[in-house]
Amino acid sequence: MKRLKDINWNHLYSFYEVAKAQSLKKGAQATGTSPSTMSEQLKRLETKLGSKLFFREPKGLRLTSDGDLLFERCKVMFEEGSKLLEFFSEDVVGGYPVNVGIEEAISYDIAAEFCSQYWDMYTEYGTVNTLRQAESTILMENLSRGNIDWAISLQKPRRNSLDYAEIGSFEIHFCCSDDLYDKFIDKKDIIKNIPLAQSFWDKGLNREIDKYLRANDIVPKEKLFSDHPEFIKKLCQRGRCIMILPQNPLGDYEGLKSLTLESAVKLPLYAIWKRGDEGLISIKKLKELIKSKLSEIPSRYEDVELQIEVSEISDELLK
Repeated sequence: MKRLKDINWNHLYSFYEVAKAQSLKKGAQATGTSPSTMSEQLKRLETKLGSKLFFREPKGLRLTSDGDLLFERCKVMFEEGSKLLEFFSEDVVGGYPVNVGIEEAISYDIAAEFCSQYWDMYTEYGTVNTLRQAESTILMENLSRGNIDWAISLQKPRRNSLDYAEIGSFEIHFCCSDDLYDKFIDKKDIIKNIPLAQSFWDKGLNREIDKYLRANDIVPKEKLFSDHPEFIKKLCQRGRCIMILPQNPLGDYEGLKSLTLESAVKLPLYAIWKRGDEGLISIKKLKELIKSKLSEIPSRYEDVELQIEVSEISDELLK
């Protein structure tokens, strides 16, 4: 029976670096060893595990099915190890991807822009993944459990273990077709008499909209619900319903008019992270982005060479 104490962890880490780089030479450079030493360590690991991990081909190494399985397990282990080192060191370790949970809400445009700028600030340390979160309660639970590294939500966290900061806000507009807009004297009557379309999944927004309508003495006669924004948009353009849109993309939808009431629905958007994670470079970069304005992100945001530089692409591959 194989036990953990029987595994040479240096050999396992060497395998991880070679598999990640898909290159014996680059893996050796990452670990500070020679390719011949690295090759010998991989052979010893294969002997210890009793499995062939690489196909050795003229063009280089290719993972076997067992190699693929081992690499997926090693990724989790060594990425967590990098985070562990950052907790106990002032040096930036990096080398791990960041998973960002985004609440499934109407605020996607702002959240996507924020995350894309975060990518540019974090890209030299790893990649950035985004995961859809059905609602804020699920998002907070995944954040607390460590399933995601930080999150974007319309709701402030209620848990003491979580910290947050506002990253922006946006106005919500009620929209209808041009024809409907022109037929009503009082625009409130459009919302009262034409079905109001809402989504099943954006429950937080639905609560805010209902509260806003009550405050303005507006009670829609009928509502319709759909998980498909394009379906709602088509109905709205044909005058069948009222739809809700954030302010930013209004110009993208032809044939729609914004219904101007006494005041607009304004919603804040929050970035949320675990209080104990402030030592990680992933959260340091997040807080750095929060302190800056979205329009004042470092000039690298427009740098088309950034990914080539960070990925260490050889000049031989470029025009």
